[in-house]
Amino acid sequence: MLSIALFEILNGVTSPAAWHRDASTRDQCKFVGNGVCPSRTAWYDFRDRCGKFISELHRDLVTHAIDTKLIDPHECAIDGTFTAAAASRHKLFNLKQLNRRLSKLKRIIRKLDNPSQIAAAKAVAAIPKWVAATAKGRQEQRHRYFNAKRRMLENIEKNRAKPTRYQKDELKMTISPADIDAVIGRDKKKVLRPLYNTQFVTDCASDVIIAYDVFAQHNDNGTLACMIGKSQNILAGRLVTLHADSGYCSILDLQDCEQLNIDLYAPVQDNTAASRKLPNGKIQIASGEFAFDESTRHMTCPGGHAMKFVKEVQIARADGRTLGELRFEQSRMICSSCPLAESCFGGKSQRRTVARQSDQKVLDEQKQKMDGERGKKSSHIRAQAIERRFADGKLHRNQDVQNGRGLSRVRIEVGLLAVAQNTLTLYLLEKRRAKVST
Repeated sequence: MLSIALFEILNGVTSPAAWHRDASTRDQCKFVGNGVCPSRTAWYDFRDRCGKFISELHRDLVTHAIDTKLIDPHECAIDGTFTAAAASRHKLFNLKQLNRRLSKLKRIIRKLDNPSQIAAAKAVAAIPKWVAATAKGRQEQRHRYFNAKRRMLENIEKNRAKPTRYQKDELKMTISPADIDAVIGRDKKKVLRPLYNTQFVTDCASDVIIAYDVFAQHNDNGTLACMIGKSQNILAGRLVTLHADSGYCSILDLQDCEQLNIDLYAPVQDNTAASRKLPNGKIQIASGEFAFDESTRHMTCPGGHAMKFVKEVQIARADGRTLGELRFEQSRMICSSCPLAESCFGGKSQRRTVARQSDQKVLDEQKQKMDGERGKKSSHIRAQAIERRFADGKLHRNQDVQNGRGLSRVRIEVGLLAVAQNTLTLYLLEKRRAKVST
């Protein structure tokens, strides 16, 4: 069954129902599977059971390639991509809408199926079209909406526990009852829909997928250390250099790489260079133009005047950790007489204040590193190594939309995809090596 599933995935067939059909009708599947024809239910159960061994199978495959010297993965690339969940983007609900639908569904169940169902006393005027036609279907709907409400309450509680700057408007928080694990966000085409974030670490020299994982989140924050840990467990500490994009280059990520002895090549997002328009219509002088002396920890404004150190505060990040921030301000007397005042601050402010992260030196060193010859080539190395894996999965393996629902099933599907791609890649590498040796 595994042979048939991998063969089907390589041919862009990801549905267990299609595996059941092809196992008895497609000659290639008959040959690969030695004629086995399991039932449709057995194929779906097999897909779910793959979660017990697929990660170990992937690990053994990569380890075998290293032992036979097909690959030497000391230099890898990491990136993530969004894949659409198996849920409609047209049926997203906030907490108020979930409560309304669940209440109406309970009243309909009490009227049509179960008089003992606890529900509001309000009578049901008409049965909406979204209600299932059978009693079993209505019970399944009630169960899905109940789980969606429970997950929504958990999400709201987590949102309230975050720092104020990271909190979302609760009225705009939505969920898909069809797949409550998926996050609601915009994909590469800017379409709002339920999504999963698939992460790959690939060998730069061979395109072999070293590690994979799936996260239910909108960005790559906090995934770098996790993926490095997975890679090093498989590679037994062989990973030395890692190429990534700017989404993996925060102070915390760089500190994690230093602790894990990983040489990270990733561009730094220069947020300080962003221009802001003042109320008077002029463009404000960016904070990046303020000079900071790392040895004395003194800040100097563009006018050449020393700024007063106010305090150091700890800023909470979205992943639960904190970062130190130094805050400086200039004297009102100096600012009022400065010729740069109209371009430095505006509105109701009477002085300029500037914040700098305590460990900003880490980012400055990373910028210098990326300005070097190796750093300039890094983006090309990363794109050539990992973007092709995502393109191959989405264009040829039908992995732009997931087939299973729930984070566990999506991880299984991505694991099957990684094993299938690696099997084909290693076969071609072995074939190439045999041709060279002859």
